[in-house]
Amino acid sequence: MSRITHNPRATALIGSALALIICTAWLLDAAAQDRRRPIPEKPRQAVGPANGGTIIGDGFRIKLLRQVLLGFDRVGIIKQLDLEEGRRVQSGVVIARLDDEVARAALNSAKKKASNDVHNRYAAASYAVSKNEREQAVQANKAAGMAVVPLIEIKRLILAEQRSQLQIEQAVHDQAVAVLDSTLAQAQVNTYVLRAPFDGIVTRRFKQKGESVGQGDPIVELVDTSAMKVEGRIPLAEAIRLRPGQKVTVRLIDSEDDGRGDLPQEFKQARFQGTLVYIDPGVNLVGKRDVRVWARVNNQRGLLRHGLTAMIEIDTANNP
Repeated sequence: MSRITHNPRATALIGSALALIICTAWLLDAAAQDRRRPIPEKPRQAVGPANGGTIIGDGFRIKLLRQVLLGFDRVGIIKQLDLEEGRRVQSGVVIARLDDEVARAALNSAKKKASNDVHNRYAAASYAVSKNEREQAVQANKAAGMAVVPLIEIKRLILAEQRSQLQIEQAVHDQAVAVLDSTLAQAQVNTYVLRAPFDGIVTRRFKQKGESVGQGDPIVELVDTSAMKVEGRIPLAEAIRLRPGQKVTVRLIDSEDDGRGDLPQEFKQARFQGTLVYIDPGVNLVGKRDVRVWARVNNQRGLLRHGLTAMIEIDTANNP
């Protein structure tokens, strides 16, 4: 027999070590299995009908409905740009203006030409003289009973009268073209002015007075917060009851995935009314079969902010 066999203490130590190794291996394998096991998702609030005439959806996002980058339709040097970020503007207000000295000079020249009717008056007077000469020649021949004025001369006078009549038409045409040129020059001048297309707030300013700009370069960003877009997804089984124009009620809720804390009570207690605008004709191909929809909602007191989460109630009882 070996030395280990005759030493009970050594045998006990070896057995304990083997048992410890086996237990450690078992624990590691159990931990690995736990890691491979899928983590159960946090239950979300159900989306579906609250009653026979209402569909409720959560997890909807508040988005800007109208947000545009404004720029000029031509190149130039900025002559006027006084608006700062945060400034509210009304539709039609001048946002910026390019140096338009040359364009305005061309406009003034075109207006002067359009208002000139000298050619019209001269052509009318010339026609009156030619017509009178032709009538007198014809009358002289009738009175004398013979060709006092030769026939070839009568034909020449008739031709002169027709030419004068055509000169009147040409003068009218030329003045009409001059008026169109004046309108074109005014349109050119208008491209030197940048106006607000709707009521909104200037949220970003990209250029400064005196800078050169290219065609389409963004000058300012303008957003309209009077109405917001509330977008989300509705299960396919409920989406078949939706119609554009149905009334909606929206309230803000805490987001479950941003971890930024609770919303102030003033935001949670507010209710916003709106109208369902869009129902996607397609269906989500990944995950649940749901449909993207969005509504236009009035932003009372400006509480609806881009990026917030909301719950929506869609009234399907009264179809538009």
